[in-house]
Amino acid sequence: MRGRLFFIFVVIFSLLASTGSAQNQQKPAEAPKIIAIKFHADWCGFCKAMGSTFEELQAKFDTLPVLYLVLDHTREYNRKQSAYLAYALDLADVWAEFGGKTGFILLINAKTKQVVTKLTHQQSLKEMGALLVEAVKK
Repeated sequence: MRGRLFFIFVVIFSLLASTGSAQNQQKPAEAPKIIAIKFHADWCGFCKAMGSTFEELQAKFDTLPVLYLVLDHTREYNRKQSAYLAYALDLADVWAEFGGKTGFILLINAKTKQVVTKLTHQQSLKEMGALLVEAVKK
């Protein structure tokens, strides 16, 4: 009986210890400083010219406190969902100004919800990255 109780104690202690250490390893949530929004549609020529630049930007600068998202205008359903997302993120003013347009990326200050800069297909990944880093530092 004593051996069985000891075994149960060891199992419970191990579970509690592993749960505690897993919680200690998690980083606290960090608020983004910049929201990078790609205004996209599959049929958009500028979006096609931009290619995978947005995904490359995400991959290269994934350690920065940036929320990356795509507002898709390809179909009516996508536009509706994109509008809902913009409003949920308190970006109604941005949506009102840019909601019907495609083919660019906006960098938005996450606190003030003001547009910092607009990135287009005419800029290189290097230029976009420099602007993103600069926006985060502000």
